[in-house]
Amino acid sequence: MVTKQNSRPFWRESWVSSIGVFILSQLIFITLEATGWMPNYRDMDGKLLGNIMEAAFFKEWFTYYETPHLNLLTLFFGIAFLIPGIIGAIRYVIRKQKD
Repeated sequence: MVTKQNSRPFWRESWVSSIGVFILSQLIFITLEATGWMPNYRDMDGKLLGNIMEAAFFKEWFTYYETPHLNLLTLFFGIAFLIPGIIGAIRYVIRKQKD
């Protein structure tokens, strides 16, 4: 007798939502940058986040957007959502290859 495995569709996996959140945030950032609708952030001069945004890494290497706040948020979302999403996708592919 053959038993059927209870498998859920791949779009219900947690890694898909993590990558989706990152992509959605980037689309929102691109829209904000293109339209000029920027949130009114407080001044970050002299504070920890201000020092991070003024670092050479953000000035020379990590310049996806003209606004330094969006660059900092992109880095945060990349660490918080994109990296776990990619790791989950790799695990999903390896698990499917073993089955």
